[in-house]
Parts: sequence; C-alpha cells; structure tokens
Amino acid sequence: MRIDAQTNRRAKALRPWLAAAISIAASTTAFAESPFDAKAICRTAIAAVTGRDVKLFQATDAPDGDGVIALTYARPFDNFVWAYHCRLEDNRVIWADEPGRWRQEAKDDKIFFEIVGAGAQLRIIKNPMKGPATQEVFDRDKIFGH
Repeated sequence: MRIDAQTNRRAKALRPWLAAAISIAASTTAFAESPFDAKAICRTAIAAVTGRDVKLFQATDAPDGDGVIALTYARPFDNFVWAYHCRLEDNRVIWADEPGRWRQEAKDDKIFFEIVGAGAQLRIIKNPMKGPATQEVFDRDKIFGH
C-alpha cells in the first residue's frame, strides 16, 4: 500500500508539468504548421532565383486556381513589370516566368524551401543540375517588411 501511495503522490506532482508540456507542444506545433503561407514562400523563392529584393514582389492567387500563385516584379528604374507563376509541391517550389514553361522537368534546376529558426526564417535551397547546391536564409521580418 505504501508503494501505491508514493506512486500516486508522484503522479499528482507531475500533472501540472505534464499539462504545461502538452500546452507548449501544442502551441509550438500550431505555430510551426503555417508561419509562412504559399504566397510568402513563392515571393521569397522567386526573389532568390532572380536575385531581387523579396519586398519588390507582389503575390496573388492566380485566376485559374489549383494553388498557383501569380507574382509580379516592377523593376525600380523603369517600372518594367516581370511576371511569374509558382506552386508548391511538398517542400519543392515549381515556377515559370510569364510567358514561359514550368520548371519541373528532370533537366531543370530544383528549388526547395525549409522553415527554420522555430518559424522565424525561411531557407531557399537552389539545387542546380550542374554545380553545387546553394541556400539563402530569409528572416521573417525581411519577407513581410516589418
């Protein structure tokens, strides 16, 4: 009977800690699921591919739907507008310039993304067919302009 009483006291003592741990895990999971939406990921990926400032890209849902994001970039010195399309497949970014073809063939460079830094950063990985992979990390504040 003494062992059961000790076990019961220990279990009661652990309950608040267990509740706190579950609460923290649940809030961390909820935050990690969506710190960046598809528009932010596409803006950042296309900025990395083109070597432009992510803040200069505008993103909207494409009219044809299916998760395609339409992006535009107005070149600052002459306001010439460049257009792109982007969609996400798992952690891969598939993109096309407008007019142009989707970069999804085996011969195309591959672009991937990862959410890092507990959701505070977005890593864009460029994996070319020839040459080494490169990566660039973007802070959330830089992407959203805060």
